[in-house]
Amino acid sequence: MNDGDFIKINFEMYVGEDRKLVSTNNEQLAKDNSIFDEKLKYKEAVLIVGSENLFPEINESFKNAEAGKDYEVVITAENAYGKRDSKNIRVHTVREFQRQKVDPVPGQEISINGKRGRVISVTPGRVLVDYNHQWAGKSVLYKYSVVGLVSDAVEQIKSLIDYNYNVDSDKFEVSVKEKSITVSVPEESKFDPVWIEAKYRLVNDIRKHFPSMDIEILEFYKGEEEKKEETAPDAASTEKSEKAESKSESDGSKIEQEHAQ
Repeated sequence: MNDGDFIKINFEMYVGEDRKLVSTNNEQLAKDNSIFDEKLKYKEAVLIVGSENLFPEINESFKNAEAGKDYEVVITAENAYGKRDSKNIRVHTVREFQRQKVDPVPGQEISINGKRGRVISVTPGRVLVDYNHQWAGKSVLYKYSVVGLVSDAVEQIKSLIDYNYNVDSDKFEVSVKEKSITVSVPEESKFDPVWIEAKYRLVNDIRKHFPSMDIEILEFYKGEEEKKEETAPDAASTEKSEKAESKSESDGSKIEQEHAQ
């Protein structure tokens, strides 16, 4: 495998000395280990060899991997998510959360001033937040097998959607022409604040791997259809109409009489 190759894999990721499973694309395995997420679609993952988002140890393993074989990579805590640092545990006032209309509870993942953390405890007026990564201080065991290379441009772009956004890429329509890429956004994502941020990361990733292509993100917002309601004429209108008809008939009679004379 070479840097820049899109590869399709099956994987399992474990953390800590007790080898706790924290991520996998195997649906049954996720259910058996109580980490199943109904929002995710469990399918073969597509990763990019040499990506800066992957641990260097995994990238090196990918370069020498062969399709159909099983591999294991062990990453020390220092080289994985780093050691736990007490300086990354901070106290915030409840008012900071109130300004963001957030009601903090222990275990909740939050974002304060652009930093993501996890609420440890909530006391009157104070909230203790841990900004260490949830797996900081733990080693990583990564098991995987390569299914094969991904050469289709549409599938490559969908893999970038999966990487940057939490909605299944199969819900997006992607088309690739000679010099342009079009991504049609599903209805459920148009007003999703997470998509607003993910969209810019996605565009940057597409530019990186398809530098000569134009990119079009389509978000269609349909206008409301006008409803024409048929209303029955009111009594006043009916009476006015009847008087007009009566007058017309009367005038017609006068004209006939004048002609008769």
